[in-house]
Amino acid sequence: MVDDKLTFGSHIDYACKKAATTIAALSRMMSNSSAVFSSRRKLLASVATSILRYGGPVWSEALGTSSYRDKLESTYRLMCLRVACVYRTVSYEAICVLAGMMPISIIVKEDEECFDQRDTRGIRTARRSTSMTRWQREWSNSTKVRWTYRLIPDIAGWIERRHG
Repeated sequence: MVDDKLTFGSHIDYACKKAATTIAALSRMMSNSSAVFSSRRKLLASVATSILRYGGPVWSEALGTSSYRDKLESTYRLMCLRVACVYRTVSYEAICVLAGMMPISIIVKEDEECFDQRDTRGIRTARRSTSMTRWQREWSNSTKVRWTYRLIPDIAGWIERRHG
């Protein structure tokens, strides 16, 4: 979806609307009971994440506009809420960490970097470690989530745990 001024606003609106519809459909499949494990929830959430990420290297510069970034984060937050089974009052930064899902702006930035260097072998692995470092830096510097930060100061340790 391309608009007149190449701001990619219409594409982001379309992707968010489509992802929200997918999240609603998947939410009916995965109830908030303990019968569905978080790993399975995360797998189902990756479907909607793929919808949001589609064409990311092309429109990633649109994330410089706060309204577009907020719209993407709002839709992505719904997925994180479903994966972590928490209340809607949890902040975006905290819910991403609790769900073990990297924030969408960092994922899109990683996709853009991988696309720019697509002929390089092993670029996805290298960019993933850069993205984890970026996420950890944002997590450490955030002023909103200090209570959660005291419980989970190291994102890599939290994500790589064996269960829970």
